[in-house]
Amino acid sequence: MVRLVVSVTVLVVLLLSGAASGHGPSGVEASFDVETHILQIRVFHAVRDAGQHYVNKITVELNGKKIIEQHFKSQVDKEHQEALFMIRDAEIGDEVEITAGCNISGKKKVSIEVIAPEPAEESS
Repeated sequence: MVRLVVSVTVLVVLLLSGAASGHGPSGVEASFDVETHILQIRVFHAVRDAGQHYVNKITVELNGKKIIEQHFKSQVDKEHQEALFMIRDAEIGDEVEITAGCNISGKKKVSIEVIAPEPAEESS
């Protein structure tokens, strides 16, 4: 009986420690170029093995409506995931919400507003 209790306890500890090793992305950077209509996303997610623990999904919403859901089978490298999307329908003033999820656990969400480009400075 004692052996069974010890075995079950060890199994539970191993299962919990495996779940604890997964973590969500630490941050998301996004920018939208109104001239090219390109949304550039960089998801920060430091891992030991980008083929086993990685950002597996990026979802993009435009003004609250899901327009893109991209799935991945690995990460660009051990530090981050990157994605580029063309969004023809985005206009100045629109809200773009990006959600990035980890294949083990956790996700990170960020919102940006589509803004007009800064006017070029005139040279004297």
